[in-house]
Amino acid sequence: MKRKFKVFLALLFFSGAFFFFSCAGKQATTGTLTIIAMAKDSIIPANTPIYLATSKANLDNNIYASSGWLDANASKIFRDLSPKYYWYRVQGWDDCGASEVFAGIDETVILWLNSPSSARK
Repeated sequence: MKRKFKVFLALLFFSGAFFFFSCAGKQATTGTLTIIAMAKDSIIPANTPIYLATSKANLDNNIYASSGWLDANASKIFRDLSPKYYWYRVQGWDDCGASEVFAGIDETVILWLNSPSSARK
């Protein structure tokens, strides 16, 4: 009887261990970057384009990893980004910023806009 009880406890222990092992969550492979554009003396209108690039050179040469429009709160969420550095810019402004995205992390940054773009002729 004691032996059957020990076998039963061992079986119960191992089945519980497999149950908890299967509860381990999947490892995150992408991250999220939220960019909030702010300007001291001007209001940034909704639907202003914002661009995201993988390097400063790509940003300057209009080679974008992603793009979108600012919402009514002057923010944009970029989801499912691979972990690396990203550079960003809002159309109509010369200012840009950079941030590193980490897997499984939701990051928020503020891009202060101080230098409006000059009119091109």
